[in-house]
Amino acid sequence: MISRVEAPATLTLSLRVTGVRDDGYHFIDAEMVSLDICDIITITPSDSSTVTMTGSHASGISIGPDNLVMRALSLAEQTAHVVVEKNIPAGGGLGGGSTDAAAVLRWAKFHDLARAATVGADIPFCLVGGRAHVTGIGELVDALPYEHRDVTLIIPPLHVSTPAVYRTWDEMG
Repeated sequence: MISRVEAPATLTLSLRVTGVRDDGYHFIDAEMVSLDICDIITITPSDSSTVTMTGSHASGISIGPDNLVMRALSLAEQTAHVVVEKNIPAGGGLGGGSTDAAAVLRWAKFHDLARAATVGADIPFCLVGGRAHVTGIGELVDALPYEHRDVTLIIPPLHVSTPAVYRTWDEMG
């Protein structure tokens, strides 16, 4: 059966890095919220896994084994053909890849936040969604009451790698 799942963008409203683990993951204290802009994920069970990217923000996104959707399918021990209609700009800090992976995990009825964090630290929040206080490396998600907020996003035509930002943060000391 073909499933269609929304994958809402995320926004980190506040972020404080509170430490670093030996493996390089950062401990955080953050407030995160889901936004109205969504990627649309179409999932068709299959004997093998493939990912196809479409939409205005699809160019340049890997569809190989390093893709977060592929990694989520593997974590959930599922195989499927997944089509991602990219409406969330890649590299803009809006969790597009993570929310796509979380949508696949929701489809697979996979809810282990700690294991989901092994694929990507913000995937646990994307699984829960809404508004939350997020700690640990991202695997501890405590829901907060809904607050209506209007947000204006200004998205320049550039890509920023989250791992590169954290490496730079560490180098700054």
